[in-house]
Amino acid sequence: MKCFQSSLLIAATLLGCAPSQAWASRPASKEELNRIINQSANFLKNREPEMTGAEYALYEKVVSMLSVQPDFAMQLLESMMSGKERPSPAFEFVLGNAYYNSNRLDLAEQHYRRALDQMPEYQRAWSNLGILYYNGGRYQEAASALGKAVELGDATSETLGLLGFAMQRCGNTVAAEMAYLRALGAAPENVDWIEGLFNIYAEGHQYGRAESLARQLIRLQPREAKHWLHYANLLVAQDRRQDAIVALETARGMQFGDDAVLLLLGDLYAQEHFVPEAMAVYREVQQRTPDIGTSRALAYAQMLVAERKPKAALELLAGIEAKLNAPMRGTFLETRAEAYAAMENWTAARQDLEAVLAIQPLNGAAMLRLGQVLKSADQPLVAQQILEAAVARTDVAYQAHLELADLALRLRHFRECADQLAQALTLQKTPAIQEYLEKIKTIADQEDEKKSNPSEK
Repeated sequence: MKCFQSSLLIAATLLGCAPSQAWASRPASKEELNRIINQSANFLKNREPEMTGAEYALYEKVVSMLSVQPDFAMQLLESMMSGKERPSPAFEFVLGNAYYNSNRLDLAEQHYRRALDQMPEYQRAWSNLGILYYNGGRYQEAASALGKAVELGDATSETLGLLGFAMQRCGNTVAAEMAYLRALGAAPENVDWIEGLFNIYAEGHQYGRAESLARQLIRLQPREAKHWLHYANLLVAQDRRQDAIVALETARGMQFGDDAVLLLLGDLYAQEHFVPEAMAVYREVQQRTPDIGTSRALAYAQMLVAERKPKAALELLAGIEAKLNAPMRGTFLETRAEAYAAMENWTAARQDLEAVLAIQPLNGAAMLRLGQVLKSADQPLVAQQILEAAVARTDVAYQAHLELADLALRLRHFRECADQLAQALTLQKTPAIQEYLEKIKTIADQEDEKKSNPSEK
């Protein structure tokens, strides 16, 4: 019963086929961000503020140290700040880079800001400040700073792509899309920006555009399992499960698929009722990751029972029994008991349910199901004892009272049947049960009257 009632939930668990979530991978690693900062050490002539002669003399000595010995370079640069003269915007920028490379981001931000206070159109200061915010997950501020850099003429793929990602995180998908498109115009095969644009299209249900990008990602990085998974999820979202199976089998055949790819493939086979294929895939996952593969196979066995395929369920359960971990044992036994019950093998079902109660003595659902199995096996007295224990469990008390009422009715104990129905109604008011109770009371009254007047016919 528990298995049947949860079949819809199991199906939902088996098939998580919504389009892939955005932010699955955060583009531009810390190393990549550091590279951009370091490359900005050389000034752009005629487009940058100038340093004083003293500043430039010191700069020439330490510029090569900024990327390899940032702490030492920073100490030399800080010596300039002891004077009364305010550092130039260019020198503030250099100090910002030095602090950034020393991972002292608060001070780096201060120096970038000081540079911009003196020269608001300092393009690379805006770019680097945007990167600093991006690295700290401050996406609203990153979007503002990077947008200003782009406005001032920064058209590099890195800046545009990071602006796209920051805009996307801020919920401005239109601006993010435009930024990604411009970034891809400068670097057509940048996987990070393609993936960011794919997420926008997939979430916006622009499946045609998203599918084209998914294919491009697979072409550029065929060994990345996530691209195959994103592509398959996209196909499923369009109700193209057969195409998704073909794509995932391609990844599987080339050994590009990870556990997530295989599990989705197994789930799709399960949903399409390809039982042997689904079982084969789940067994493959079991070989790679025993707990995950076994858990998914167990869920599939529950679905098979719910779909009235107990033989297939038992075959699948037999293959995973040796690989169960302790927490799975109870669910396994309950599922197998359901399969046996579906085949009316009451003895085997009883044995498994009793084994469940041996390890989970307070499992109300198992008590209730055991009572039902014993009723079906025509063992009313034992069934009554189990069901009377089940009524003490709040999660199954209502159903246990109804089962006891049915058992009493079978034995023609009408007054007891009425008592059990009345107790059930105290837990849950149901018009149908109330009407049924009135009928049983009438029969019970008639039977009592016959007993008190045995001479009357």
